[in-house]
Amino acid sequence: MQPARDAAPGLYASVDGEDAGAAAASAAGRPKAWTVAALIAGTAAVAGTAAWLGAGRGGHELRVAPQAAAPLGLQEVSAPGGTLVPGVEYNLDGGWFQSMDHIPTAVLCQTLCQGEPKCNYFTWVEDAGLDGCPSQCWLKGGELKYEAPKAGVTSGTPAPRRTLPAIDAPAGGATLYCWVLSAAQGEEPAMLDWQAKKKVGPFQCDKAQVYSNQAVEIGGMTAAVIDSDMKCEYGGDSQSALNTWIFIAAWEKVFQLGDYALYEWTVKVDADAVFFPNRLKSILANHAGAAYLSNCQYGLHGPIEVFSKAALDALSADYQRAFDKKSPATCVNGLEFGEYGEDMFIDQCLGKVLGVGAPALEPLLICEDHCDCPEYYACPASDSYRVTFHPFKSVGAYENCMGTALNGPIATAGADDDDDDEAVVATDDGAAYSDAAAAAYGEE
Repeated sequence: MQPARDAAPGLYASVDGEDAGAAAASAAGRPKAWTVAALIAGTAAVAGTAAWLGAGRGGHELRVAPQAAAPLGLQEVSAPGGTLVPGVEYNLDGGWFQSMDHIPTAVLCQTLCQGEPKCNYFTWVEDAGLDGCPSQCWLKGGELKYEAPKAGVTSGTPAPRRTLPAIDAPAGGATLYCWVLSAAQGEEPAMLDWQAKKKVGPFQCDKAQVYSNQAVEIGGMTAAVIDSDMKCEYGGDSQSALNTWIFIAAWEKVFQLGDYALYEWTVKVDADAVFFPNRLKSILANHAGAAYLSNCQYGLHGPIEVFSKAALDALSADYQRAFDKKSPATCVNGLEFGEYGEDMFIDQCLGKVLGVGAPALEPLLICEDHCDCPEYYACPASDSYRVTFHPFKSVGAYENCMGTALNGPIATAGADDDDDDEAVVATDDGAAYSDAAAAAYGEE
């Protein structure tokens, strides 16, 4: 769920369309729209100061502060099967394109192209004259017209996209209740629909549930409705989403339904987190008796949160102490959480106020740049115990990450009926997407 907000300086900018020449002519005046750039790739391994915004919608957006250009050495090695050609610009004969600002390396630009089904070429501009990190990435789809020598750019082709191998049935071991909070419109429902169809992510758990603020069909079910407009402010030292009250409402609904009590562990996971429940079950065998898990040395991060039934029983009991049963009374009264995100609130609530016990640190729970795992965007198959990679904000990027992590087969054009759906979600008619996102998130 993404709270409503205006585009802010320092965010990835993007343009989307069919005529790169026209876009270049108007580039100086275009807005820095965070929506399309975040949607297409869920990108981020960006050098410099960055604040992850706990969006509560199952997602964290990356907000980039002004920063220096990345050292050239970071972008010299192509992903296997792709190409990097320094000093050359690839020009296409019409076709599709999309650009993103503040992309620090050619390799990251190449990876973004790999995650977008329409992209078969890219050009990375080392210095596009932008504030902070000046680099820019152009994703391109169509027929290559000609190559032109040009200093300060790197062009190439992406590594082959990966698709899913055969997906295992839910493993034995600890039982999992997995839930996701989703916006009623936009990319999240489309991503969850795809995950449900493929029986991956939370839909590979023993029980999955989608929550939203409207009774809409998401992930093959009618979303359970929470008592919230799912909007919040941003603040704190890192300008994070102050989304605690949104998730207080979501947990109220979780306890009202009561299904969590039938399972040993409950997992709150974000729609843009590439999640492997069977890997989590293996890891949980090492944490018998733990109240809940922490996923990062810097504290609990929201993309995946794992709680024992005992911890949630304690939290549920605290809701019953409130006069209206809508919030955990002791925690709300005992914490100064005006500038907390939901992840910090529930960590402090369980560990310090309710005293369920200190969380067990499990670094294999997540790979994201904000927790010193900058290779998250590569989703390496060698990292075979990692439970989540985060964030991937389109169906195409999500599938490519999951397929790569599972060493799946190379995707072939037209082999999957989902390709058309992916194009619509990721990039089909950027203006139409922006309108839909504005309607979903309250933006103008």
